[in-house]
Amino acid sequence: MAPRTPRRIHVDGGDYRWTVRSRDAGHVVVRVWSDAPEYSERPERSERSEGTGRGSRAGRPLEVTVRFDDPWLHYGVLLTAPAERIAEVFRLAPVTPALTAALVRAGLAAGWRSEEPGAPRRFTMDGEPDRFTLRPEE
Repeated sequence: MAPRTPRRIHVDGGDYRWTVRSRDAGHVVVRVWSDAPEYSERPERSERSEGTGRGSRAGRPLEVTVRFDDPWLHYGVLLTAPAERIAEVFRLAPVTPALTAALVRAGLAAGWRSEEPGAPRRFTMDGEPDRFTLRPEE
């Protein structure tokens, strides 16, 4: 997986930063936060520091779990599987800026506000990248 260097994205008049990190062999987590001057610090490296005031920044990040089957972890199966069945079993499309922008829009529609203080709003993406819904995580 690529380094977790925050990337910038501009969505519907708002400036954000985002990273992608691996969650498990079949999922990644896209984390988005405001890039407004008062929220421009780097995200915390550790989940334990959230809410403690140490290393945290004002604002509330958005975290979306996205299905992604790392091709390097499934290399053997991908080589031997029938080509027409791979798309049925594996989700190999990486997280792109276009998908991230769509996740930001969906998060805003679901009630996420980056300027509110608090712990991250967590969702799971259900569906395909071109048409999906966000399901809140408990």
